[in-house]
Amino acid sequence: MDQPLLTIGAFARAVGLAPSALRYYDECGLLHPAEVDETTGYRYYTPDLARRAQLVAQMRDAGVSIEVMRAALDGTPEDRRRVLREVLAQQEALAARRAAVLEELLAEEVRERPATTLTVDGPELAAAVRQVRAAADVDPVSPLSGVLLDVYAGALDVVATNRYWMAVRTLACSPADDVRVVVSLPDAAGLCDLLAHHDRATLDLRIDRIEVAGQRCPVRDVAYPAHRMLLAGLPPTTTRVVLPRTELLDAIATTGRAEVDLDVTPDGIRIADREVAGVVDGPDASLRLGSALARRAIESALGPEIVLRIGAETSPVRVASPYQPGYLALLMPIARTEL
Repeated sequence: MDQPLLTIGAFARAVGLAPSALRYYDECGLLHPAEVDETTGYRYYTPDLARRAQLVAQMRDAGVSIEVMRAALDGTPEDRRRVLREVLAQQEALAARRAAVLEELLAEEVRERPATTLTVDGPELAAAVRQVRAAADVDPVSPLSGVLLDVYAGALDVVATNRYWMAVRTLACSPADDVRVVVSLPDAAGLCDLLAHHDRATLDLRIDRIEVAGQRCPVRDVAYPAHRMLLAGLPPTTTRVVLPRTELLDAIATTGRAEVDLDVTPDGIRIADREVAGVVDGPDASLRLGSALARRAIESALGPEIVLRIGAETSPVRVASPYQPGYLALLMPIARTEL
């Protein structure tokens, strides 16, 4: 023998098979070592066995049985092509059967998933969707690029978030079973147009669609954050500030900065060199916000005044309107870094 002998470990590393697999394939008669030490039982391999070992590994990964491997390796090239084509045809047929079964199971799941019918004020729901959608992620592939309609405990939450801020508006509706559906932003716009034509709109909410007056609006099959758990777990706030909405927006915009510091004083809020007078209940506070996100959250609240509820410097700021009790926005502050 003029080829070098490789230990089972060295050969295993060279061909990408575990030593235990090489022992198994030896016992199966697929891949015999070149030599076995009669005293120690150690197996030794030569480089010319590498191609056969690689074929065994490839067929194993393709799900080929030991019997078919043996026929493919020990027969003629024509035999190998024939048996491998047979395996391929069998696997394609099996994959088709499995796909059909899975499709049926998924269809059955859709039929059995919760659905509910409720009646709401159509224009009011349309306005709520338009109000909160500013908080949705604009990336169409994101699971957060849409509006959540969450029916629970006889109420309807309309929710949007992009992880940096969240907008929630709660509406009254007729009694209905709990269900959650997410509508993409383009489909939400179409739903708003449809709802605006019905003073009292009856919605059939299903896992795959919303129906209003016989017209369908598709829904997204995505996981959406459990916003009610988030709201229930919010830390307490310590300071409440009522401010004129337009003046606050102007003060943020005139800084010209991507981030702004808001300092709560006994008489209102100071932003850079601007003072916005307001009604303050609670201790002084200070926080940093992203300017663009802050403006969007404040603009989403209706009425000439807004209410800010502030807690710890890293806790979400709650933005609400005294003119719309069912609306709430949460705005994440920016951590300050010391240089």
